[in-house]
Amino acid sequence: MGRPRQFDESNLLDVAIEQFWSKGFDDTSVEDVSQIAGVGNGSIYAAYGSKRGLFLAAFARYCDRRAAFVRETILAAPGSAREAVLVLLRAVVADCAAQPGRRGCLMINSVAALGGRIPEVADQGGRTTTAMEEAVTERLRCVAPAADHDAIPALSAHIILVSQGLIQLSRLHSPIGRLHEIAEVSVATLPMTWTGHVDTNPRRTLTR
Repeated sequence: MGRPRQFDESNLLDVAIEQFWSKGFDDTSVEDVSQIAGVGNGSIYAAYGSKRGLFLAAFARYCDRRAAFVRETILAAPGSAREAVLVLLRAVVADCAAQPGRRGCLMINSVAALGGRIPEVADQGGRTTTAMEEAVTERLRCVAPAADHDAIPALSAHIILVSQGLIQLSRLHSPIGRLHEIAEVSVATLPMTWTGHVDTNPRRTLTR
């Protein structure tokens, strides 16, 4: 059994997320995180082994939150398939606009920058994207007729691809109005007839 952490691990990982997200992996040091979090270098190395180990722990925490964000947003959205997906895409745009300097998404940024040299980053990114797609699939199956269910996984993957494209366009400082226009056009890929009843009680539909 490992020794219990002698520091607030949640706070440390949140600090690490902010540093790696804002500065990137290569330009962030353990010392940067240590100073801001108020945790000694020795404690960080003892817990995570290296900067890479610290990054992977922070990266996993971030990715879990992003998957939860998509799941909670899409499953709580009322209405038809088009209405629910538009709620999700608008939430993604709002989140992009709130980020300092339009810094995009730590997962997407890191997969692009590090996926080739740190395989765990690509693996985590793939698992997270799959979890997002599965959440959209679950929501769409609530309103689509059974005969259309085979088409839903591909549509769900398309929706998540659009959401990630919106994040990248935000990083390029595309106007928010333009991002909303793209979101609205994208929902046209969904059939207008998928309008079945959805129970949006969070206690029954959301996994926290």
